Amino acid sequence: MQENIKDEYLKIAREYLLNKVGDIVEIFEDNIHETDDTFCFHYQSKKFFETLRFEDQFVGHGPLFLLKRSKKIISYGSATGEKPGLIHIINQLNKERLIRVYYKDYDIWDGKYDLIINKVEDEMGFEELIIERIVNVLLKHKIWKANQYNSDNPNAHYYSEEELKETLIKSPLILKGNFCKNFEDLLVNIINKDIYLDWTLSEVK
Repeated sequence: MQENIKDEYLKIAREYLLNKVGDIVEIFEDNIHETDDTFCFHYQSKKFFETLRFEDQFVGHGPLFLLKRSKKIISYGSATGEKPGLIHIINQLNKERLIRVYYKDYDIWDGKYDLIINKVEDEMGFEELIIERIVNVLLKHKIWKANQYNSDNPNAHYYSEEELKETLIKSPLILKGNFCKNFEDLLVNIINKDIYLDWTLSEVK
């Protein structure tokens, strides 16, 4: 790692820790690991650096990663080691890259979006087959409707197969807010199932 780049990363990391923890911690400068997309750093209390006593250590925190492209820092707890954290980040970045083929400003970390799947039309007459494929993906992810929870019927707030098919035949399917558990996985599944499906995202302000 070039020293000027290392200094820039350290400055960002220290500012992050100052804002999140305060001026009571320090970074292990000899334990910074760089990859193509990230660098990872670890920190401890300043008192521990002075005494090296176990009882002066902070507990509960894990590695912090800085994303080179955005300079965003991703923090993990002590239950996540450096390697598992890195694997998670790489998986997320790969999903983000794929989704940006369709929506160039997609932000997997902080973005909030509504999903709009436009009415399915196909010049070759394969609408029914396309709808079947997409509905199967949506059902797999258990898409729920906002403000329609019914304690007497726990499944009432999930879209049914019939509701999804009917909407996609007649009009766009607009899914608002937190309508599924893993949004990025849903988008990746949709892309892999039909790369030509007409869909877009709308950013939630």
